[in-house]
Amino acid sequence: MEDMSYWKEVWERKGNGNTNSLEELDGYEDTTADVKEIARQIVEQMDIKETDKILEVACGAGGLAQYIKCGEYVGVDYSSSLVKRHIELLNNSVLHGEANDLIFKDKTFDKVICFGAFHYFPNHEYSKQAIAELKRVAKEAIFIGDLPVTSHRKEHLLYDKKDFGEWEVIDGYYNPSRFNVYLKL
Repeated sequence: MEDMSYWKEVWERKGNGNTNSLEELDGYEDTTADVKEIARQIVEQMDIKETDKILEVACGAGGLAQYIKCGEYVGVDYSSSLVKRHIELLNNSVLHGEANDLIFKDKTFDKVICFGAFHYFPNHEYSKQAIAELKRVAKEAIFIGDLPVTSHRKEHLLYDKKDFGEWEVIDGYYNPSRFNVYLKL
């Protein structure tokens, strides 16, 4: 998949739907994912404090955000309808934007999270650009989660643990064919 038009259409449709379920809006309705538990594990892994300034890239409607207690939360998503729903449902600061072209200044956020989005990227070059952007805007740590090694969908971009040499590799939180990576800066 060399562009994201297929996935953009999926996420815009979800955001424009009738549900207020954050799990459904963020695409977890047909999975075994426990979003509250995933958020707890990310908070623990990253040692997120109530004084931290957090950026969540690909934040969707706020499924994880609802469980992250921090000093300042900012979200970014490429789906304008999910950005709108996130603001309506959680009243967070959320902006429309791309993971590979963040509008923030260098070292703006203490910690940066991107969970459940990398398999929707169009190609590995976009992923590399996104990682460079996450590193640029983070001061202390970065967490990228839910990276698939295999998938039931041909549209999903797949990853190899060995491509994250400097990162700590962590088993997937709910799916054994996925993994997470963590980088302390």
